[in-house]
Amino acid sequence: MDDLGDYLLRPLVKGLYLLVRLALWLVFELLVEVIAWWIGWCVCRVASLNAFPRECIGEYDRASRPVALAVCVTGMLALLVLGAALAWAAASGAS
Repeated sequence: MDDLGDYLLRPLVKGLYLLVRLALWLVFELLVEVIAWWIGWCVCRVASLNAFPRECIGEYDRASRPVALAVCVTGMLALLVLGAALAWAAASGAS
């Protein structure tokens, strides 16, 4: 009887595992390849006076790995700094 339960439960668990992996992959794709790239691209373009990166805003796939990494890290840091500034402003405004 245990074999029958194991036989029925294993595909369900494996399917749920694959759904969770798919959801995590989609979140990563959205967070890094869309949000971080777009924000980082704008920050890098403003900071470098429209010189870096050479790729257009929608060309994440064409960027080299070092360029994509630099732009995405810049975007994530910009989001962190913005969040910290908003939290500081909310805390100082509440008191």
